[in-house]
Amino acid sequence: MKVVVITPPAPIVTTDEAKKHLLVEHSDDDTLIETLVLAATQWLDGPAGWLSRSLGIQVLELQGSSWPCPSDALPYPPEVEIVSVHYTDPSGVEHELPLPWGIEDRPAVRGRPGDVRIRYRAGYGSASGDPVVWTNDVPAPIKVAILMLVAQWYRTRAPVSIGAAVEELPFGVEALLSPYRVYR
Repeated sequence: MKVVVITPPAPIVTTDEAKKHLLVEHSDDDTLIETLVLAATQWLDGPAGWLSRSLGIQVLELQGSSWPCPSDALPYPPEVEIVSVHYTDPSGVEHELPLPWGIEDRPAVRGRPGDVRIRYRAGYGSASGDPVVWTNDVPAPIKVAILMLVAQWYRTRAPVSIGAAVEELPFGVEALLSPYRVYR
């Protein structure tokens, strides 16, 4: 099974928040700082991220040739809600299952890649207002870790090496993120 990002998350840390953390008052480096925030967030977030977890609210789609096991949770938690479930039956006809849908309600599928598509919203946030607006409720340790990465990359514009080894994550960043990492 593979997971693709349908709708990416809104920024978790703003350029202004990063500038405050960096003690930068000028706007000369705004583009660089914005890029560093984006890079740090993408390095941690979602299907390609180090945490194997969704941070900001985003829409993901699980695609496969068969249904996931009933005991399997959808990947890249936290799951907020299932948006839609589509499948292709053995005769090649596509169907959408009505919501709410349970994993135990699994009709027969043809068995080709992409015949099962579960679209879901994941990330730290909650719905508010009408129309629905999703708030960003990413835990503070993750936001601080993003800010620490941005600060390191802003001030040290080359890989950090200790002896012959290159550090993957600064210790403080890893310490903040470890409780949130999903190990598979």
